[in-house]
Amino acid sequence: MTVILGVNAGHATFHDPSACLTDEHGTVLAFVEEERLTRVRHAPGVKSPALAVAQCLDIAGLDAAEVDVVAVGWDEPRMSARAGQHWGFDSARDFTANLGLTARRTPDVHFVPHHRAHAASAFHASGYDRAAVLVVDGNGEDESISIWRAGHGQPLVRVAAWPRIHSLGHLYEAASTWLGLGKRAAGKTMGLAAYGNVEDAPDPGWLTVGPHGLISVLGSDPGEDYESTRGRWLSRIAAFAGADRPAQPPATLSADPLAVRVAAAAQATAQTVVGWLADQARKATGIQELCLAGGVGLNCAANGRLPGPVYVPPIPHDAGVALGAAWSLAAPRRPTVFSAYTGAHPRPLPADLPDATLADLDVDQVVDLLVAGQIIGVCRGRSEVGPRALCHRSFLALPVAKQMRERMNGLKRREQWRPFGPVTHTDPAAWWSPIGDLDRYMLGAATLTEYGAALLPAVQHADGTTRPQLLRAGDEEFVHALLDGLADQGYPPVLLNTSFNGPGEPLVDTATQAVACARRLGAPTVIIDDVLVQLGPPSKLRSDTGS
Repeated sequence: MTVILGVNAGHATFHDPSACLTDEHGTVLAFVEEERLTRVRHAPGVKSPALAVAQCLDIAGLDAAEVDVVAVGWDEPRMSARAGQHWGFDSARDFTANLGLTARRTPDVHFVPHHRAHAASAFHASGYDRAAVLVVDGNGEDESISIWRAGHGQPLVRVAAWPRIHSLGHLYEAASTWLGLGKRAAGKTMGLAAYGNVEDAPDPGWLTVGPHGLISVLGSDPGEDYESTRGRWLSRIAAFAGADRPAQPPATLSADPLAVRVAAAAQATAQTVVGWLADQARKATGIQELCLAGGVGLNCAANGRLPGPVYVPPIPHDAGVALGAAWSLAAPRRPTVFSAYTGAHPRPLPADLPDATLADLDVDQVVDLLVAGQIIGVCRGRSEVGPRALCHRSFLALPVAKQMRERMNGLKRREQWRPFGPVTHTDPAAWWSPIGDLDRYMLGAATLTEYGAALLPAVQHADGTTRPQLLRAGDEEFVHALLDGLADQGYPPVLLNTSFNGPGEPLVDTATQAVACARRLGAPTVIIDDVLVQLGPPSKLRSDTGS
């Protein structure tokens, strides 16, 4: 077996470092984000994801000496030179040693340009035989947007690209910063935009599209760097708002008309530009199947507006280039849809669990707890990769009462204006127009029907949309059984599904982390693989089940 280690690492890695192990057939052996181990969301500043590398080797049952090739999702020699660091003959040895690969033999090291790695991660995960691939992020080595033609068994061919000064990722990041949410808070900005009218939002003219192509109000200088473009976007946003900051703090931004106006303008720009780029990708390649990658691929509101077929992997952000770099060397032999469950199992429960009651997992008992109004943490099987909780590291609850949204936001210490999405295993007729593959990983917004809005108020956002996950056969048998149990009791086979974590944290990874997180937040019940853990004395548990 040839063992390939893909990484998002190096001088250009400012967030979401990750590691992925594949073999010569493109089979994914393990894929882990560094944040799950540092316990700091996005693991900012980590240039060498040595913890993720070690975790991948442990999952795969391999030794570091068995790694044959390292594939890096950046042109590291080029990025090192930009950072003022010389890349010499021995640099590859130092690079791999920082990843924890300290065997006497230095693995062969390949550098895959950032957008090429993004494109490979999306296409080879899609199961499509051929596709147009659109990459939209902050920036790669030079470009911020690129279009690729992809075919199984054929090389990826780049057919168009735009420089950093056209970066939709940098613009959206600047809007999130102006809003006081932080530069990694694009998801919050997207959620806030729904409190305005995105369809009729005033056009600030930041990025425009038309017969002359994509035009940036910042100009056309391809050499402008990140700090410059980000600063100029912030100035443009402040000028559009007529203020340097919102009038309200993050907790009450939805009540601030100016903040909502800025968020809606940023979202309207994203939807217009992504829609135009998707059309350009299809025209340039002559292929209707479309794959999206890059951090902007997490914008489910923009994704949900695109005509199908559209596929976005669960890791469109920078963590995904670890997989794309590995697949650039050895892609899957057959078109196969990627499974997000690539991390570790929860490991055993802590030996000392005071005031906890343990029992064998019983589906009927869990359904009864959900019907009684409990919020239940789930930590089962291999963890999912990517920012979306896909039922292996999730909080689950019944979404039929509007108050559940308030309770879940309160439990997770989130802003009350933020939305939640549902998970189901069937078509509950609760939202319009199927969004195809976008509902595999909760990456597309859909509009609730009138019936769905009345039936599932806890997962309805301010603009009447929701972000669903549709389980396929074999995806998650336990949650399938829960949904069937709800239907047997006369409830819709739908659950509110959100990430099992607290503020500033990534998804929980281990049983110990799950129990600690549940205790800290006040969640009374946790499922660890096939064990039901009820935390606290029975009287306290009863008081926590009410709606």
